[in-house]
Amino acid sequence: MAKRRERSPRFSVPNNEQVLVSIGNEQLRGTLQVLSLTGGAVRLERRFDSGTLGDIAIKTVSGTVLAAIEFLQMANPRAQAFRFLAMGPVARQRLGDTLKMMRSQGLAVEKSPLDQFKSFAQQMVSRIK
Repeated sequence: MAKRRERSPRFSVPNNEQVLVSIGNEQLRGTLQVLSLTGGAVRLERRFDSGTLGDIAIKTVSGTVLAAIEFLQMANPRAQAFRFLAMGPVARQRLGDTLKMMRSQGLAVEKSPLDQFKSFAQQMVSRIK
């Protein structure tokens, strides 16, 4: 029996973080919605067929992450899922560092809205102390 792979933890992206997506000669600005080690979801003005290839530039607190991506089916009516196909070692390290910070900020998608609020409140109280 094949071993079931565990899904990479996903994180909600706050602050309407902008990304640049390049497909052929076309460049589109979008808003990153979800991010993980394996991909994410982005809101764009245009939708792309599943399997469309492109590149993405994500500005993070750890530096810019550049990667080749493949668009997947729509994640929801407002965002299109993508997976990372190729990424250099520096970009991979920056992505990992960014996700660690997001985890420490309580931005994991798996958490309920109440759990996310509790994490946020705990961070605010700890900053006041």
